[in-house]
Amino acid sequence: MATPVTGLSTPFDRLKDGLCEVLNSIKSAGSFAAVGKLGQTTLKPIAVKDVGPVEYPLAEPMARQLIGKARQAPFGKGNKTIVDTSVRNTWELDASQLDLSPEWDPVIKTVCRWAAQQLGITEPISAELYKMLIYEKGAMFKAHTDSEKAPGMFGTLVICLPSEHQGGDLVLKHRDVTKVFKTSEAQPSISCWFSDVSHEVLPVISGIRWVLTYNLVMRDPVQTPCAALNPSYHESLKTALQAWAGSPGSGQNGQQPDHLYYLMDHTYTEANFSLNKLKGSDLARMRCLKDVCDELDLSLFFGVLQKEEQGSCEDDYDRYGYKRGYYDDDSDDWHEFEEVFETDIFIKKLITTEGRAVRTGMEITMRELEEKLVQRGRDPFEKAERGEADYSGFTGNEGVSAMHWYRKTVAVIIPNSLVDMFLTKSITNEEAQKLLPEYLSKCSDSAIREQGIQMVRHLAELAWSPVRDGMSTPFHYCGPKIAVEVVIKVAHAALRYHEYDLFNKIVEWLKNQVGPWMFSIIKEVAAEDLTLDFTQIKASLRANLTIRSVSDRMSFLAALSPSDGETPNVPIQDWIANEVMLDAEQACLGPRVTANDGKAIVDMIKEYRDLDHIKNGELSSVIEQQAKLVPFSLSALLQILQFAKQEVFDKAATLEFCKPLLASVLNNLDASTLITKEGAEAEYAASKPHGSDRFNWHQMNQHARSRPDQAREKFITPDLLSGCLARCIEAGWDDLAMRFCLKIAAKADSIPPVEFHHLWVPFVRQLITTLDEANVPLSTPRYQQLACSILEAYLDKYVGREPTGAVDYSGQGPVSCTCGDCCSLNSFLASGERTWSFSAVKKRREHVERYIAPGLGCTYRTESRGSPYTLIVTKNIDSGAKAKKDWTARFAEAWDAFTKFDESKLKLLLGADWEKITSMRHLRLSPTAQMARPMPVREQEVGGGGGSQSALDGYIVATNLNKRKAEEELARARFR
Repeated sequence: MATPVTGLSTPFDRLKDGLCEVLNSIKSAGSFAAVGKLGQTTLKPIAVKDVGPVEYPLAEPMARQLIGKARQAPFGKGNKTIVDTSVRNTWELDASQLDLSPEWDPVIKTVCRWAAQQLGITEPISAELYKMLIYEKGAMFKAHTDSEKAPGMFGTLVICLPSEHQGGDLVLKHRDVTKVFKTSEAQPSISCWFSDVSHEVLPVISGIRWVLTYNLVMRDPVQTPCAALNPSYHESLKTALQAWAGSPGSGQNGQQPDHLYYLMDHTYTEANFSLNKLKGSDLARMRCLKDVCDELDLSLFFGVLQKEEQGSCEDDYDRYGYKRGYYDDDSDDWHEFEEVFETDIFIKKLITTEGRAVRTGMEITMRELEEKLVQRGRDPFEKAERGEADYSGFTGNEGVSAMHWYRKTVAVIIPNSLVDMFLTKSITNEEAQKLLPEYLSKCSDSAIREQGIQMVRHLAELAWSPVRDGMSTPFHYCGPKIAVEVVIKVAHAALRYHEYDLFNKIVEWLKNQVGPWMFSIIKEVAAEDLTLDFTQIKASLRANLTIRSVSDRMSFLAALSPSDGETPNVPIQDWIANEVMLDAEQACLGPRVTANDGKAIVDMIKEYRDLDHIKNGELSSVIEQQAKLVPFSLSALLQILQFAKQEVFDKAATLEFCKPLLASVLNNLDASTLITKEGAEAEYAASKPHGSDRFNWHQMNQHARSRPDQAREKFITPDLLSGCLARCIEAGWDDLAMRFCLKIAAKADSIPPVEFHHLWVPFVRQLITTLDEANVPLSTPRYQQLACSILEAYLDKYVGREPTGAVDYSGQGPVSCTCGDCCSLNSFLASGERTWSFSAVKKRREHVERYIAPGLGCTYRTESRGSPYTLIVTKNIDSGAKAKKDWTARFAEAWDAFTKFDESKLKLLLGADWEKITSMRHLRLSPTAQMARPMPVREQEVGGGGGSQSALDGYIVATNLNKRKAEEELARARFR
C-alpha cells in the first residue's frame, strides 16, 4: 500500500489518511469456518477403552462395539444439559475413553497452524481432544452454537475419520453467509469454526459418520477471537468515519465528499464477487468496514473499476511483411501505444456486499476517482489487471489502433441518505425523467421531503441540464428530449414547496422547450398559494421570454393572464404591464420581426395598455422605424384599425394616428420582395445542389443556413394585402389605395415566379371579394390595372411561352463541387452534348462519380481500355422534351387557377384583357390551337357595385401599363 501523502491538512485529506491507515493495518483474516483434506498417511492409531485398537476405515461390527461403549449425546439448553434425540441424535465417547498414539501430537500441531491461518488468527493456538462422535443412519444435530467448554476456548476443530456414509453434511452460518461441508465426499477431512458460528449436522442417510472433536484454545488472549469483528479495528474505523458520516456531501475542494473509494488488494471476476468470496486482507478489511458502516448509517458497495484507452500503436510487421524482432511480456496480446486518443473510466459493475448488481457502466472521471480515493497519491490503476481488444492490425490505408483496458476492484462507501443520488450518476436523460415521478411522490411526506427534493433536484439536472451534454453555448442548445408531463409535475412541486431555485433552473435548462404550460402552472399555483413569492421567479421568466418572438410571448402571457371572472394576480399583472411590455416593444425594433409579431404586439398593448400608449409610447416610433419591414408594420397597423372598427379604440383618433404611418409603410411596398412561407419552402426544396447531401458539406451547410425561416421577416399572406386595401377603402383613403395599386403594378414583372400561386393569384381572387364588400365597381381602372398587371406577369413569368420540344440535352446540373474535374463536368452538363469521356486515374474518376447523383439525370460507366481508364457519362434527360412536359403542366395549372374565379366578375375586373389572359392563346406556338378556349361569360347582369372614384383614376388610362409608366404615374400621384 502506498504511504498517504503528507503536507496537506484539509478535513477531507485527514479523513482519507485516517481511514487508509486503519484499513491498511488490517493485514489478513480468515473465514469464520474452513474445511481441508487430510492424507491417509496422516492418520495415526486410535484405541478405545474396553474395545481396543480401531482400524481404518471403520467397519460396521467395530462401529457397533463403539456404540456399545458410548452414550446418547446431550446438549445444553439454558443452564441445563438434556438429552433430546429430536434435537441431537448421536453417540459420544469422552476423551477419557480414548487412547491416541503419541504420533498424533505433530499431526494436531500442524492442523492447529492450518486452523489459525484459515480463521485469520496470528497468535499460537492449541487443540484439546473433547469427544468421539458416532452418527449412524438418521443421526443429526440441529443448528446451534458451541458453549465454552475450556478456558480460552474460541472455536471447534473436527477430524472426520474414514467411514463410508451418505448425508451428514456440516452446515455453518454466520451473518448472511452459509457454508456447507460435505464430509462424505472427502475422507479423512478437517474442519474448524469459531464458537459463535451457528452450525448443524444434517441427517445421515446411510453408513456411519465418525469424527473426533477438539476445543480450539488460545492461552491468555487479550480478546477471545470470534467470527465477529475485532473490537480494536472496529473502534479505529468508527473513529475515522464518524465525523464524516454525520455531515457528508458538503462539497469538494477540501471539504467533505459525498462518497469514498478504497482500492482492494485483489481483483475479482464479475460473476464471482461478494463479501464472503473476498480473499485475505480484503475479506478482513471489508468485514470490519461493513460492520462499522451498518452502525454509522453508511452503505458499502463493491465495484469492478475499469479504464479503457483507445490509441495508436505500431504494427507487428514491417513494410516487407516480416515480424518485428522485439516482444514484451504479453507477446502478441499487447501492443504499446504511441499515442492515446481517448480515455474512459467507469464502474463496470457495482454490487452489494451480498453480490447483487445495482448498476453497470457507471461513468466517472479520473479527477473524481483521484479526489475521492482513500489511498491519496496512488495511481488507481497501478499493477492493475490489463488486457487488449480491438487490435486493428495493418489495413493499408489507416494507422494501427487498439483498445487497452485496466481493471481493479474498489469498495465504495456512501452515506445512506446519498445512495440514491450516487446510483443515478451518469444515467441518461430518459432514465432520469423516468425516475422523477417516484421521488416526487416522496415530497408529499414531510418527514422525507428534504431528501425527496434533493433527489428531484439531482435528477432534474441529469435530465435537462445542457452542461452534461457538453453544451457551453446556450444559443446552440436545443435541449434534450423532454417528457412534458414530467416537467409539469416537477415545476409544480418546485413552486408548491417554494423551491424557487429549482424552478428557475428548469426554466434556464429547457430554454426554448418551455411552453405556455409553464406559465399555466404559475397561474394555478399562485391561485392556490397566496404565499407564493412571484418576485423569486420573474427574472428567469423574463429571460426566457426574451429569447422568443413577440408573437410567442403573447401566447405565453395569455396562459398566465386571468380568465373571465377570475381575480387578477396584481404582482403578475404589474410585471407583464411594465417589464414584459417594455421588452416586447424593444424587441420589435429587431431586424427579424414578422407579421405575426406585428399583430401580437398590438394584442398585448390592447390587453395590458391602451391606444394612448400606442400613440405616445414606443409602438408608434417602432412602426415608423420599421416601415421597411412591410409585413410587420402592415400587420400592426391593420390590427390597430381592426380594434378601432370593433370600437375597442377610438375610431377617429385611430384613423388620424394610422394614416401617416400606413403611408410610410406603403412607400416601402415592393411586390418583388414579398414572399410567403410556402413559397420559401418550395424554393428551399428546389435549391439543394446535386451531391451535397453526401460529399460537399460546405454546400450542405450553406443550404441549411438558407432554410425558409431565415427569411421569416419577409413572409406575408394574401389576407394581409387584401386587408390593407380594404382598410384604405373603408377609411376613404383613396390616395393610399391608389399608392397601394401603383406600387404593386410597378413591380409586377419582378415578382418571384414561385409566389404567384401562393400569394398573388389568391390576392386577385380576394380583390374581387374586397371590392364587392366595399361596393366598389370591379371595372374601376386602378383595380383593373392592378389585376391585369399581376395576371399578365403570372402568364409571362410563371407559365411562359410554349417551347418547341426539339431534342436538347443542354442546361442540366450543375454539381456543387468547384474542382477542375467537376467544372469540366458542369461544362458538359450545360452543353448540348449527350456524352462525355473523362480519362483519369481511379481516384479522380471516383470523385466525379460521387457527384453524378440520380437527380442529375445521367448514367456512367468505366471503359477499361487504355491507360488511364475512361469514364463515360451519358445524359438520359432530353431537355427539350422535359421543357415541353413542364410547360404543359404549368399551363394546365394556370387553366385550373382561372376556373376557380367567378367568371363574370373576373371579366369585369380584367376588362378588355379578359379574353387574352384567360385563354392564354398568345403563349402557344400556334395561336390558333384549340387546346385553350376563353372562359364563357354567363348571360347575367354583372356589376361591381356603386361608389364614386377619385380624380386619381385618370392616371390609369390603359389596361396594360408597362413598369416604367407605372412608376411615372406613382411619382406624379405623390406630388399631387
